[in-house]
Amino acid sequence: MSPISLIVFALVWFAALYVLNSLIAGRPKKIEPRKAIVYFFTVALIGLYGEIFLDTVYNHFVGMPLWRYNILPIFDGYTSSFAIATWGLYGFHLYLLHDTLGAKWSITKTRHLALIFSIEALFLEALLTISARLALGKYLYYYYPSDLWHVSSLQNMPFYFICGVVVLKTLKRFRSDPIFFSAMSAALLFVLVFLI
Repeated sequence: MSPISLIVFALVWFAALYVLNSLIAGRPKKIEPRKAIVYFFTVALIGLYGEIFLDTVYNHFVGMPLWRYNILPIFDGYTSSFAIATWGLYGFHLYLLHDTLGAKWSITKTRHLALIFSIEALFLEALLTISARLALGKYLYYYYPSDLWHVSSLQNMPFYFICGVVVLKTLKRFRSDPIFFSAMSAALLFVLVFLI
């Protein structure tokens, strides 16, 4: 898998998420770089560490993992080096969406946002891995349960809800000093992906 094809794939998703959120808002979204970066790295950090934790626990109790990454897998396929980009892009999406949900529909409660997070995560991850298959020649990840045709699984819903709460609570604190927390998140991701 060439690095250029992965970069182009990520940039196309970046543009698609921006257009989608601009359509939802009914206007082009303004991007504040510091805020967008803290969302990107915070969600990537929680996503990668969360994937390793969840799939390790799931494998322990069920006897097999819930999913397997196919593109740049690390930690026995529980996550991927490329997952920094995919989880980070989801963080960028949340950055754009949270502002719209609060301003347009007054959706600000953690449980409501976490529920939206968990439902849309199933759809977005299915679209992501299907588009990876079309653009890169293989699925980004493969789910062992077949309830959603191996591109996602309803078994992820509780994890995504909990992950949504953790992301929201963490972001609330991280926004107080976005430069420090973005750098810390990036450093922890670097250690996880390249040094461990």
